[in-house]
Amino acid sequence: MAMAEDKKKKVEESAEATESEETPAVEPLDKEEVEGDESSEPEEVAEEEKPSGPPKKTSRGKRLDWYAVYVYSGHERKVKGNVERMIEVNEAAHLFGNIEVPLEDVIVQRAGKNTRTSRPSFPGYVLFQMVGRDRELERHNDRDFIDAMKIVGDTPGVRGFVGGKRDPAPLSDEEVRNILRTDEPITDSGEKAPFEKGEKVAIAEGPFANFDGVVDEVLLDRHKVIVLVTVFGRSTPVEAEYHQIRKVKSKG
Repeated sequence: MAMAEDKKKKVEESAEATESEETPAVEPLDKEEVEGDESSEPEEVAEEEKPSGPPKKTSRGKRLDWYAVYVYSGHERKVKGNVERMIEVNEAAHLFGNIEVPLEDVIVQRAGKNTRTSRPSFPGYVLFQMVGRDRELERHNDRDFIDAMKIVGDTPGVRGFVGGKRDPAPLSDEEVRNILRTDEPITDSGEKAPFEKGEKVAIAEGPFANFDGVVDEVLLDRHKVIVLVTVFGRSTPVEAEYHQIRKVKSKG
């Protein structure tokens, strides 16, 4: 346990000393950033190369399975970088394969222009390949599996494994194919949305009916908008279809 704590401390110290290096530093998630991330706009990123034929075994011949962890929505890419850094510091590349944040292309309207951007298609999750559980061994003797789980579990921003805390079940091949599917690029049809970012609207239908808010994002390809409404003194994003909201005329 003391050795594991020393390695974790080493990660945090190394992260501060290597901010200018190419390897991503482990980044802690502060409370204010977590609470405010839901209303942020989709982060524009360079188009990532899709994994081609991800490995099924490690360099030592161990089977690799796909797992998923819970993370704070809006911090998927940061946590992915943290996991990669933890693997490097613990010299555990032989226990892992690909680490993925599933993305989707969307078209949003900003300043009257249609802009293509990418955002996580499964907010709050990071997927990765990790050495699988060796069922021929008792769990306490399956050191590779235990070490890999601890490395991920100790990573800043990881809230827990999907499928169980002690012995999580790996994702099925079908689940992985559906989540990591490669969609056709969304084409810009030139359609103009009936609402614009920053416009004042009133929600007419749904659980937030009669709430006024401000359009924060226009999802042109889905014919929906994200409206920021104030609930209990806090700005809350609400997704609504075009027909569920109406424009509010300015007084005066």
